[in-house]
Amino acid sequence: MNLVQEVGYAAAVGKVERDSKSGVRTVQVNRRGRESRAALLDAGRNAFSTKRYEEVSIAEIAAAAGAAVGSIGYHFGGKYELYLAVHEAVFEDFWGRLQELRGSAMQRLTQGFGIYLDFVQQHGTALIMTPRTGADERLLAQHERHRDRLVAALLTEIVSAGGSSAIRIAMDGWLAFVEGATARWLTEPDSDRVQLQSLVLAAGFATVQTTLTLDPSITLTSRTIAALLDLHGGQRTERTEKS
Repeated sequence: MNLVQEVGYAAAVGKVERDSKSGVRTVQVNRRGRESRAALLDAGRNAFSTKRYEEVSIAEIAAAAGAAVGSIGYHFGGKYELYLAVHEAVFEDFWGRLQELRGSAMQRLTQGFGIYLDFVQQHGTALIMTPRTGADERLLAQHERHRDRLVAALLTEIVSAGGSSAIRIAMDGWLAFVEGATARWLTEPDSDRVQLQSLVLAAGFATVQTTLTLDPSITLTSRTIAALLDLHGGQRTERTEKS
């Protein structure tokens, strides 16, 4: 190797080493950025779960996350964008928990409602329940998108054929009932979790049966039929034991 080649080789090696170090620094910066964003999201989730939006300051969120106030603007764009990101994180967490459920339709419905109650009790009604009319359009659209996903999942579980608009309207209405009943339950001093669960599930199956009567073209899945039989069988057993 002559002098020119040696100089060229050394320069090439130096460039590779610099690029390698630069790549390591980039990875470290990206990791710190992800960790900072996650910490802010977690702090925001805790803050917005216990206080109304207007009662929460970006300073307290940043302090709880151990981050600079300006990092909220850097990662999210502002306080309200962080608020939307918190909602999205709660929705995705809830959806992920539902996706992990196994067992019969009745078991998954029971467990799924239990998860819903856990989320409501942990985060309050603001982060998971549909906001009232007058809320920001972005927030309403976000809730509507996730609600549509729940309705679609319910229809896949319930209907094997003949999915008319009636059953979609019915399931959307049942979800509204679930939210309303749960919100009222939270205010009751002697609230009974098991009783609320029984009420909500019974109302859901009654809604399905009523819709089926109105639209005979709907064909239920075998899972739903088995769940209806389980529900009615359990009710008959309970009445027999009481008598």
